[in-house]
Amino acid sequence: MLLSRSECILKSIIAVVGIVGALHLHGAAAQDPVDRALGTAERAQRDAAASQKRINQLDDQTRALLERYRAATWQAQQLTVFAEQLEAIAERQEEEKASLRRQIDAMQRTEVELMPLMLRMLDTFEALIERDLPFLETERQERLTQVTQLMSDPEASLAQKYRRLLEAYQIEIDYGQGLDAERGQVGERTIDILRVGRLALYGLTLDGREAFRWDREAGEWQPADSGLRRTIRQGLRMARDTAPIALMKLPVEAPVDVGAIESLEGALPTLDDNAEGTP
Repeated sequence: MLLSRSECILKSIIAVVGIVGALHLHGAAAQDPVDRALGTAERAQRDAAASQKRINQLDDQTRALLERYRAATWQAQQLTVFAEQLEAIAERQEEEKASLRRQIDAMQRTEVELMPLMLRMLDTFEALIERDLPFLETERQERLTQVTQLMSDPEASLAQKYRRLLEAYQIEIDYGQGLDAERGQVGERTIDILRVGRLALYGLTLDGREAFRWDREAGEWQPADSGLRRTIRQGLRMARDTAPIALMKLPVEAPVDVGAIESLEGALPTLDDNAEGTP
């Protein structure tokens, strides 16, 4: 009886131990799927984070490539515009070169055509001074010498020669206008000389007692009518701006034909016109 009771207790203990063991085994078995699920979730999160990182990196690369593309496109547009400008400049330069070649050819033709005419003008200029009234002789002769030397100067351009010759002609033309007064000599006597344009020369001694006129045909001073002394004195005052301009009555000879000056000047075309002219 006592043994049966002990057996019962032992069986009970064994049963309890079995139940506890079973419960422990059941808990361990139930814990494995949860752990696996948690591990899977963690791995998924890590994979997602890595994927997002790669996406971000690819997005940055895409943006950088887009910026480089835009910069390259803008630069290509600028280079296209620059190339068009260079092409237009090159075309204009070619046109200018062609124009310069035409001008050079025209200048060469002009020099061939004008030099003989300018030399004839120089000869006429020299003859005019020799035949003209004897006034400002030193100044006019120096001007003639300068122009003559310039014409034979190989370093001087055609334009320089042309301009200087016309300047000399213009000065001679201006001598034909208005009155002028200067000092001169008749023999040993000093006189005031009145020039009336290119028409006549009159002289008056400094004391006003003797009057003279230049005889163009004889090429010398001749005594003038004493009645001209007052008029000559008045003309001298007007020439020196000490008296108002007024009419004077003085005898004059037929002047030297100076129309050659105006005709030759008008016959010369301007260098600019010739430079653009056609053959």
